[in-house]
Amino acid sequence: MTGAVVLSKRGEMGRIWRLPTTTGVWALKEVFAPGPTGAADAMRDAAFQELALGGGIPMPRPIAAGDGRILAEVGPLADRRSVRIYTWVDLRDRDAVPALTDVAAILGRLHALAPVDDRSIHPWYREPPDVSVWPDLVRRALATGAPWARALETIVPILIETVAAAGQPAPDRGSLVTCHLDYNPENVLVDLAGEVCVVDWENSGSAVVEQELASGLAEFVRDPAATASFLAAYRDGGGPARLSDLGAFAMTFVVQANLIATYARRALEAPDPDDARRAAFWVEDIAANAFTLQRAEEWLAAGRAAGLAG
Repeated sequence: MTGAVVLSKRGEMGRIWRLPTTTGVWALKEVFAPGPTGAADAMRDAAFQELALGGGIPMPRPIAAGDGRILAEVGPLADRRSVRIYTWVDLRDRDAVPALTDVAAILGRLHALAPVDDRSIHPWYREPPDVSVWPDLVRRALATGAPWARALETIVPILIETVAAAGQPAPDRGSLVTCHLDYNPENVLVDLAGEVCVVDWENSGSAVVEQELASGLAEFVRDPAATASFLAAYRDGGGPARLSDLGAFAMTFVVQANLIATYARRALEAPDPDDARRAAFWVEDIAANAFTLQRAEEWLAAGRAAGLAG
């Protein structure tokens, strides 16, 4: 070691530690929930990351152990932690926003090189919560007097309407390929040189590129007037997808519903007050910026008007 290990970033699926060593500075990512097949999944997503790096996608490089392992277990037996190592990237603060056209072009480049994926779409991206869960969550939140309860009550009809209107993500909308699946402003950042850097690849998996394109549009574009430039930059980056209809947003709507259900439960049940506060924040934040049917239709209309959708 050459210096102190410092917590750099805490996310929902893990936290990043800055790890100075005699061979350089590394990013140590503590993974909160790798799952029963964590090691195998880690090997697979690391291979996808190497493919993306070879295709010119700007990102940290995953580092394997001498025996090829990507995921390691560290710490005492009573408190084992799953960790991964990446090259360290110095990032600007969160106020530094990458150019929208760069974000879209990188997504297009990634989709152009994405390999065929023989896995089914993960339920998180395919299966929304059953409508029966919402009344109970709203009732429990209101009963506690939680400040975020009204936000939950307000967004529930939107969640039900959007999922029902768009349907569920289905492979018959196109071939399944490996996608990033977490391509959003939290993970598409700017480094100190002013270049875009894409992080958090651990959730990558099988999806239809049209639906990840729609998700990227929903995440990054706030004004339908910017839709055409986003879709044009995606196409110019080599992106093969084209938004066809409202069903393109099915994955976006399903994930939005799953996030709200997950955060609402965590805000009500998490034993750690910090986890509960973080979850409550996200319920209110997602509700305040909900992606609605009206927004999806406006984005589609703008794309069609520019000859880039439909």
